[in-house]
Amino acid sequence: MGPEDLSKILEKLPVPENDNVLVGFGYKDDAGVYKISDNSCLIQTVDFFTPVVDDPYAFGQIAAANALSDVYAMGGKPLTALNIACFPINDIEKEVFNLILLGGLDKIKESGAALLGGHSIDDKEIKYGLSVTGICNINEIYSNQGAKPGDILYLTKSLGTGFAVSAICSDFLNGDTMEEAAQSMSKLNKYASELAVSLKSPNAITDVTGFGLIGHMSEMMIASGTRCEIDLRFLPVINGVPELIKKGINPAGTKRNRKYFSRYASIPNGVDETLLWIAFGAETSGGLIFSVPEGKAAETETIFKKKGEPLYKIGMVLDKNVESGIYINII
Repeated sequence: MGPEDLSKILEKLPVPENDNVLVGFGYKDDAGVYKISDNSCLIQTVDFFTPVVDDPYAFGQIAAANALSDVYAMGGKPLTALNIACFPINDIEKEVFNLILLGGLDKIKESGAALLGGHSIDDKEIKYGLSVTGICNINEIYSNQGAKPGDILYLTKSLGTGFAVSAICSDFLNGDTMEEAAQSMSKLNKYASELAVSLKSPNAITDVTGFGLIGHMSEMMIASGTRCEIDLRFLPVINGVPELIKKGINPAGTKRNRKYFSRYASIPNGVDETLLWIAFGAETSGGLIFSVPEGKAAETETIFKKKGEPLYKIGMVLDKNVESGIYINII
């Protein structure tokens, strides 16, 4: 569902009041956070979607990695997961469904969480994902609300998965581009999250999924009461994606993102349109965005490089003067 439709659906829905809810749906954050003791919180999230690759095992891995990501975006550790399986049981060989669930299970195991079961329905189209429960220390909750002026903005994965997925049925997609996209989508954000949390470096964290880089960055800046600058030249991009865009590949979700989130961005004349579309691009199981104080930036970059974890500097947080309604300056 696009951001504009979702916003209209939720705008008149009352936000329930509960003193134990530390992060609820009113915050437009990655997951909900519920206080269970003076020291601990539960993190709750759910995500599922239709296949984004042809291989059923790889799809299961990607769907699970995507669902688990929201826990990592809150700085938490996944505890348990439940399968959400919508399968056309009489139309496709059951081995396909087994492979989807196996792919998901392997990613759940990699995360350290326990699969407790799930729920299944007979559906016309394959859909799969997880409901995930995580845990975090009450003093170590990360959200999209803490970005501060002067922070350096980092991204942990290359952009462009949505374009690669949309090109599967075209003659334009080469194997190398799809392989790189699939590897990116199936990689857990566990390692980047754990590393950043251990360094206590970020002021704010979010992940990049359906609303794209600009969409999720807008939500972070709005929640933090700040604005930021993003340099399109520094965006990491999956090889071959710019060529797909130039050949006309442009997902509907990406177009919806640009239509809705452009209101929050200052876009100069002469900007590289291909990179701009990538910045608005809907992502599947995308990377994390870290907002890191400038004084901790060098250490963060050094440790990530030492551990072999990708970390791309893409911009910085500016002042709190956002009266114009513009939260992102694109350069």
